[in-house]
Amino acid sequence: MKKLIIIGESHTRSFTYRENVLPFFMGNGRNINLNTKNIPTINSKIKTILSTINKKNSITFLFLGEPNCRYPLKNSWDPHWDEILKKKTVKPLVDLEHIAKCIENLGEIDLSNIDYILTPTGAYDPVIPALNKFNELLRDKFKDKVIDIFSNTIDGDLKVLDIYKSKDWVKDPIHLNSKISEDLLLILKNKNLINSVEDYKSKIDGYFGTHLPSNFGTFDSNGKFNDGKITLSKFGSYIIKE
Repeated sequence: MKKLIIIGESHTRSFTYRENVLPFFMGNGRNINLNTKNIPTINSKIKTILSTINKKNSITFLFLGEPNCRYPLKNSWDPHWDEILKKKTVKPLVDLEHIAKCIENLGEIDLSNIDYILTPTGAYDPVIPALNKFNELLRDKFKDKVIDIFSNTIDGDLKVLDIYKSKDWVKDPIHLNSKISEDLLLILKNKNLINSVEDYKSKIDGYFGTHLPSNFGTFDSNGKFNDGKITLSKFGSYIIKE
C-alpha cells in the first residue's frame, strides 16, 4: 500500500483527513504559483518535502495552477470577494498568453521525483474557462504524467457542479470540497496505481468544506515522520518549516 503525497498550495486542503494521504501545503497561492519568479522557491520546497518521505513507498503528485488562472479576472488574488462582498460583476477571462507562460514555467519545475501532475480545480465559476484552457495545455505538454480530476467537476456550460462546492460556499468560494479526493482515489484504482480505495478511508463522514479546522476530531501523522520540521496547518495539511 502506497502513501499518496500531494504537494501544492491551499487546494491541497481538499485531500486532508484521509488515512495514508499526505497533502503538503507549500504556501498560499499569492506566493506559490507559476509566475516565473516563484519557480526556484517551489523547487526548493519540493526538494525539502521529498527528503522527508519514503519515495519507494509513495506516489507523488504536484497540484498547482488555479491561482494563476484566477488572478487575471480582476488583477487580484481575491476577485471572488469583489463579487460576494462588494456585489461587483466578475466575468470569465481566458488570457491565453498568460496561461501558456504558466505551463512553460511548470516545465521548469524539477519533476524527476514527481510521479503525476493533477489538473488544478476550483469552485469559483468565473475562473473555470481559464482553468479549462490551462488543463487542455497541461495535458498537451505533459501527456500521461497528467491525471485529470477537473473534468468531472464541471457541467457542459463550464459551471462547477454543486456537489463539489462547500456547503457554506460564501466562506470558501475557491476550493472544492473533499469529494475531489474520493474522485482521485477512484481514478488511481482504475489505473491500477493503488490496490484498494479502502486503504485511504476518510476520517470524517461526508464531504467537508476546506475551511474545516484541523482540530476537528483526531488527525496525526500516524508515525510517518521523524522530522521536527513538519507541522500541521490549521486546515489539516502538512507544512515544512524551512
